[in-house]
Amino acid sequence: MLPRKRDAWILLGVLCLVKISTQHGSGAPPGACLDQMPRHSSILPQSSVPPYAISTSSAQVRQGDSINVTIGSPFGAPVPIGGFILQARAIQNTEQIIGKFTTVPYPETTQIINCRGENDTVTHSTPEDKPPLTFTWRAPADFLGGVAFRATVAQSYATFWRNVESSLVEVVSPDTVITTPSIVTTTQTTKQEPPVIMESKPKTTPPPLDVIYQGCADTKLCFGVPQNCIASGNCKAVVAIFVVGDTYTFEIQGTDNPKYVAAALSTDNKMGDDSAMECVRNDNGRVTLFTSWTYPKSEPYVKRSDSPQEIVQLLESSTIDGKLYCKFKRDAVSTVKGQIFDMAKNKYYLMVVSGDTMKDAERVGFHTLAFESTSEPLALASVGTAAGASKLLLKLHGCFMLIAWLGTASLGIVLARYFRKTWVGKTLGGKDIWFAYHRILMVGTWVLTVVGFIIILVEVGGFATTGDNPHAITGLVTVILCFIQPIGAYFRPHPGTRKRPIFNWAHWFFGNAAHILGIATIFFAVYLQKAELPPWTVYVLAAFVVFHVVMHIVLSLTVCVSEGRISNGRVNSFPMKDMLGQSRQVSAVDRSSDAPFAGFRKHLLGVYAPIIIIFVIVLICLVALAPIGEAYNSVMGA
Repeated sequence: MLPRKRDAWILLGVLCLVKISTQHGSGAPPGACLDQMPRHSSILPQSSVPPYAISTSSAQVRQGDSINVTIGSPFGAPVPIGGFILQARAIQNTEQIIGKFTTVPYPETTQIINCRGENDTVTHSTPEDKPPLTFTWRAPADFLGGVAFRATVAQSYATFWRNVESSLVEVVSPDTVITTPSIVTTTQTTKQEPPVIMESKPKTTPPPLDVIYQGCADTKLCFGVPQNCIASGNCKAVVAIFVVGDTYTFEIQGTDNPKYVAAALSTDNKMGDDSAMECVRNDNGRVTLFTSWTYPKSEPYVKRSDSPQEIVQLLESSTIDGKLYCKFKRDAVSTVKGQIFDMAKNKYYLMVVSGDTMKDAERVGFHTLAFESTSEPLALASVGTAAGASKLLLKLHGCFMLIAWLGTASLGIVLARYFRKTWVGKTLGGKDIWFAYHRILMVGTWVLTVVGFIIILVEVGGFATTGDNPHAITGLVTVILCFIQPIGAYFRPHPGTRKRPIFNWAHWFFGNAAHILGIATIFFAVYLQKAELPPWTVYVLAAFVVFHVVMHIVLSLTVCVSEGRISNGRVNSFPMKDMLGQSRQVSAVDRSSDAPFAGFRKHLLGVYAPIIIIFVIVLICLVALAPIGEAYNSVMGA
């Protein structure tokens, strides 16, 4: 008998523990009934504008009647609800909980509980994400006056908003005639004259800046991408640092629905050997903070296990309207990968990056959305807006490559292919006109390409790929092909020799391959985050390609027609026949006069060359003024 009694007492104790754990683990704890604080360790509620709102089906309700109460998002796309506690509070005495809830939308994830009275509170029963929730609330029969529905709503364990309130709801006597909102609206619209309505519409105020931008002018150090974005509050990625005593509080935010946004402390303005802090959005919508160490130009690039995680403490986080936000503290002095980071004594370059993918569960992906470094090391306790690193070398690289492959290379190829029998008898520096200009243009292409390649190597600190974008690979192949072309031309066999056709075909193939690859590389550059080019730049490049191809077709047709008109011993000397290595018996007529339709081809060249130059100038302006939107606003004084 004694063992049975002992077993019964043990079972009763276990059941009691289960009940207690259910109340705390599957809904608001009893201590939250009055102040609605979830008791999540020492985590404080968010100070930003909540992404949730409480609405009611009516602004008035009779004693004993019911209305619907909804917790949702006022900003369009629904923001998931993790946990919540919702009550009706009297306006005159905010500690008084009023009425009863009679129904919940999802009994498997929400529940009605008793706080001060029967069924006076609703809360969650599981921590799973929930859509907007609508409850039915019944007004008491013995209360008259105003009530407001008040809630604490949690997006995740560390992210919750307190004192989310509805508009006033008035509990009235049963014989009161309740005017619906639609009738009120209609009456007002009927009485008001249209001009009055029109005059009131323009009176709008701009939305307030996100909390991360507040104080950038006088209490925080702020740095964002692109440049000059902090004042308007539209950065793709931004980091802010607020220092009080020896407490360093960081905020980082990324837009365009990033998978992660990160900030890093560095001893230079290049990626690698940096102490990074990552704010990562998980698949369930919750946000996690990590630290990591970056490696320059080699795997693993980013590694969390090489960085202590305890040097940071997450304070707030949210994902609202495609914006990922984190607020956290970092130890003033920390050691990462054997390097001491003393933020009080030393200056550091600030980096901010964001991307839309992860390499795996332990590593962030390439910074496809934003990447920027400050132009100089900063004392993190200073305040104001930091400037980004100079992009002069990057812009020079882009401009040189545009001039080389869209300008000089295109013109040089056209001259060599279609103008060998034009300006016959005229020379420049002892060479035929077409050959002299072809050589000048192609040497210009070679010089611009080599200089542009050296510039970008200096800018990025060596050869480096750019994520999934093949720009770096195709650019390197283009440079190699371009570099060997003049070397091969210098050693070309004499006309009529056995190896001359081999040289002709090789020179033609490598030259055209370099030209095509060069233009393709420029297309790829449009999608580079560093280039900051507008997406419609692709259409400008496509228009260039279409124009270039059409002119080649027209010029090729003139060659075909010209061949049909050759007579009186005139010999065709156009490039494709020369490439076959056929012997040429050049007559006096051939040496002294242009081929048929040479004048027409000159007119075509007079159209082709200026339009190609216009294309090049337009694209150079896009590169030099990038980002073009910011440059336009600066010029117009916006």
